[in-house]
Amino acid sequence: MRHDNLYIAGVGAWYPKPLPVDEAIEAGWYDDDTQRRTGQLSVSVAGDDDNPPEMAARAGSLAVRHSGLDPAEFGLLLHATGGFCGLDGWNVGSYLQHHVLAGNGLSFEVKQQSNGAMAAIELAAAFLAAGTDRQAALITAADRFVMPVWNRWRTHPGLVFGDGASAAVLSRTGGFARVVSVVTESRPELEGAQRAGLSFMGYADTSDAEAYPIDLIKRMQAFADEQHGGRITEIFKVMNQALIRSVEGAAEEAGIRPADADHLVFPNFGRTMLRQEVLTPLRLGPEKTVFDWARETGHVGATDQFGGLEYLVREGRLEPGRRVLLTGIGLGFNWTTAVLEITERPVPVAD
Repeated sequence: MRHDNLYIAGVGAWYPKPLPVDEAIEAGWYDDDTQRRTGQLSVSVAGDDDNPPEMAARAGSLAVRHSGLDPAEFGLLLHATGGFCGLDGWNVGSYLQHHVLAGNGLSFEVKQQSNGAMAAIELAAAFLAAGTDRQAALITAADRFVMPVWNRWRTHPGLVFGDGASAAVLSRTGGFARVVSVVTESRPELEGAQRAGLSFMGYADTSDAEAYPIDLIKRMQAFADEQHGGRITEIFKVMNQALIRSVEGAAEEAGIRPADADHLVFPNFGRTMLRQEVLTPLRLGPEKTVFDWARETGHVGATDQFGGLEYLVREGRLEPGRRVLLTGIGLGFNWTTAVLEITERPVPVAD
């Protein structure tokens, strides 16, 4: 969908201190061959006191400050996450609404896995276009990948999972980037690629060696064995087609080709996975991506896109007239692509 009065007014990110991959290899958690394929140099790893809600609050507060807007101007907060939010029987959205927006607006949790923050742009845009008296929406994202549910080094051989949070402020009244278009594609018939015939549980039994720690490729192969005669390439073919439709659709609505974008922000995949699952299907090269940042941070769930945008702001790479293409990919599967046009040179906000 093309937008005329939708802007990004502020971004914020908070990532814990990176752990060098060499230390993980020395400890036996990772290996040299996989590191050569991913190109990963380090990964952001949360300390014992770094939890997803507080990381999200830090990133959200930075984004609000960067926007220059008052919390009273916000009508909506959407929080994206793919995992555990700190407590069961508790509402993380309300926590962020309370601590970041001083109780203003409404808050909801969006759980589209790693596409949560990008998918939230669609929801926030519709909310703001509905004509409420509030002019802004805050999108936050945070994740922490820890055992026994996630083995950040082994859950997927094509990437390393990091921890952290990012956020963005959407506004109807202006900002440093205009959201020109947003297109989402969904292929729910692939949800079984993460379920792999596993039985639903009444509770999270992390002692179940078949289910935990999560092994995403093992689950996908089991799904391919059942549905596609063992040909996992058939799954990737459907995924590639949906990715292309999302990216090329958003670019077409913005009046450009994907290759015309000045900056590309994709999920923080490892080098080989990024090339095979994103760049090659789209006929793009790596030079416009933020891989130089991603290889130091890791894949941090739904935070990658706003985190990458904040990185471009912090590095002073955004100038008026430049176009930024951001794409999220979420298990399930769903893909959201947004094309931004920089309207003014953003000044980074101090931590």
